[in-house]
Amino acid sequence: MRAARVAASLCVLLLIGAGLGAQDKNILSLTSDLGAVLEWDPLRDAGVISFGDDRIAVAVGTDSALINYRLKVQIDPPVRKDGGVWLTTAAVGAIGDAVQKDRLAHAGEHLRVQYILLDPGHGGKDSGAVGTVTSGKKQVPLMEKDITLSVANALVDLLKEGFPDKEVILTRTDDTFVSLEDRVVIANGLLQKTKDTILYISIHANTSPFNKTASGFEVWCLPPSYERTLVDEKAAGKENLDILPILNSMRQEEVSLESTILAQNILSGLDASVGSRSGNRGMRQNDWYVVRNARMPAVLTEVGFVSNAEEAARLTDSAYLKDVAQGMYSGVKSFIQGFERSRSGGAR
Repeated sequence: MRAARVAASLCVLLLIGAGLGAQDKNILSLTSDLGAVLEWDPLRDAGVISFGDDRIAVAVGTDSALINYRLKVQIDPPVRKDGGVWLTTAAVGAIGDAVQKDRLAHAGEHLRVQYILLDPGHGGKDSGAVGTVTSGKKQVPLMEKDITLSVANALVDLLKEGFPDKEVILTRTDDTFVSLEDRVVIANGLLQKTKDTILYISIHANTSPFNKTASGFEVWCLPPSYERTLVDEKAAGKENLDILPILNSMRQEEVSLESTILAQNILSGLDASVGSRSGNRGMRQNDWYVVRNARMPAVLTEVGFVSNAEEAARLTDSAYLKDVAQGMYSGVKSFIQGFERSRSGGAR
């Protein structure tokens, strides 16, 4: 039971803080006592202790800790000595009290997915990748922009039916041009409307002009090592400016993990739905513009190659594109169910 594990961890933290040994505590020993995970940034000399659903952010020389992104508590500043980072007993106790206070204040709350933003690539004057298919005795163009919109429209219907409590949005609903910048503006604008989670799913088709045999689907997300600003000064609030780098690091870690899980789930869904007809090229990482600039869990899905004659023929088949959408839906569904269950405060 998750609740029992968290309660036990809190008891350990509070006992340590109450003066067990009455000595300063090495942060590595503390995380070991908690059965927790420590992520430490040596450049900022700051880190995050994670146990259960709780996150505790501290930094050497900073007289406050941040609990679960929202509760700031004054502590004796952590210090670096003897090759490690140390917390006073009083600091550990203050953190333990704050974690308990935060959990009691937010008991019964759970984070949910509120918005699902689908972004069919290209459109209008931007056709995207172009292939050809045979229709009768003619060769007709197959445009990426048409494939992505067809998949997105089918996926919207599935998501609205499966998740009537969520808002499903398209960056474009017809053959119009939407710039990359505007797509990101649409995505990040949703952050002003909710404290819950937003999923960004970009849909594309692939091409390989120098390798006509290349085929299959793949899902991309941002490399975890890519650093970006997810929490700015306005979002952090004036009272948290001194720990803004820690807050941003915490959010980066969380979004990166959620993006990876979302990508894995969509890939598995596609494999189950169309894997027998189109190859699974796996999960990949790159700093695509929309993925690196969307400040929420974000993935980019390539549904097939227009440059491969056999796959191009499949990509003109509306029934096949619906199967692609079904596979993506299954992946998104798995992610949402796992995400909301893990944030519900119930058993895992």
